Amino acid sequence: MSWFRKSFTIPLRAAAIGMLLSSALSFSGSAEAFTQAVPPPPSQVTPPQSGQGQLIQTREIDVTGDGKLEMVSLVGLKSDLNSPYYDKLFISVVGQGQAQVVIPLEGGYNPKMEFCDFIHDKLPQIYVTSDTGGSGGFTSNYIYSLKNNVPTAIPMPEPLHVKATFKNNYKVKMKIEETGKSFTLDIADRKEAYEQFGIYNQGKIVKPIIVNVDAYSLLKPVDVDRDGFCELKGVQRITGIANADTLGYVTSVWRWHKGKWKLKEAAVTQTLTTSMVRAPSLEDED
Repeated sequence: MSWFRKSFTIPLRAAAIGMLLSSALSFSGSAEAFTQAVPPPPSQVTPPQSGQGQLIQTREIDVTGDGKLEMVSLVGLKSDLNSPYYDKLFISVVGQGQAQVVIPLEGGYNPKMEFCDFIHDKLPQIYVTSDTGGSGGFTSNYIYSLKNNVPTAIPMPEPLHVKATFKNNYKVKMKIEETGKSFTLDIADRKEAYEQFGIYNQGKIVKPIIVNVDAYSLLKPVDVDRDGFCELKGVQRITGIANADTLGYVTSVWRWHKGKWKLKEAAVTQTLTTSMVRAPSLEDED
């Protein structure tokens, strides 16, 4: 049995990646997945046209439910090999006797692929995230089910809607609309800057400005209940007088329930726990 798995895996990996890179380099970038016939032997695979396709991650795991291992790969294309940015990303799924599935994604920095059962169908789904770059620190996130070798996009939860206003005595009052709960942030530690910018005068509001609550800067899978099913844990950054002026964070936990994401908990905090912090990257300074 081990001999069969080894003899199946090595040529299939080479054939699948070769086929994927050849297809990806000539693919126009449609947002929909497409399927291909089972790849030919390695000797018949057309090599990439430019050598700029890169295998980022690969794993053997049953994502289709046929009881056999599929080769699931995350591949990226770069127009500049010296850049950390991938112009396009692709998920490739190849199994024994199955059509190859290729799912095109938007490009990004630091792409990562994980597997977990989000939708409670007793199969792992494919989760991919990448940083969009820029000072906002946003991410692109995707979940795909490959049950019965049919690619199905699982929608991501919408960011929370938060009303936020500056109050006297260097306070920020915030209310999460989805839960109705209110929170107060104390920004007295930066009162000199807010006085200098004319927002406050001796603790009194002089010139109210908009408090921004960004989209997700982090949306990652976490098995909160340790029951074998993954929730999504989200982080939205709250900013004040400038994009670099981080006042705090809106955190949320989402669980899949009856075909949609249900908000399990949400809060506003001024600091993040270590497990919630995304490692900073050079692109965040752009």
